[in-house]
Amino acid sequence: MTVNTRSLSASNAARALRLARGAGALAAILALGACAVPVTRTTRVYDAPAVYAAVPAVEYGTVRRIDVIDTTVQPTGGGVALGALIGGVVGNQFGHGSGRAAATALGVFGGAVIGNNAEQQQAAAASSRVYHVVVGFDDGR
Repeated sequence: MTVNTRSLSASNAARALRLARGAGALAAILALGACAVPVTRTTRVYDAPAVYAAVPAVEYGTVRRIDVIDTTVQPTGGGVALGALIGGVVGNQFGHGSGRAAATALGVFGGAVIGNNAEQQQAAAASSRVYHVVVGFDDGR
């Protein structure tokens, strides 16, 4: 944004510069929020350690049941609250009068959206699916 300070009064020029600075900061905050990358995690759980020694015999059995256990983590809303708080504090640094109130409101909204997105991605990364396989061996075990 180009401002011709000769044609504007000093207070109008300062106001225009503050608005341009606030718009740039808001654009940077929104751009950084869009860069969030979901975190993925894989965990394997085994009931018994694998033995890699020579196998003395082959055992046969039948898969009796496969249980799929979903462990989902639900967002708590803390990301929305924390994002709104931080966005409101940052937005309050810009503008003057009703412009400051608008910047604060925009900061609260933008922070809440970014905080909610971050918390949902974290909850999705903490959720997992576990397969519990029950095998009945031919010898009765």
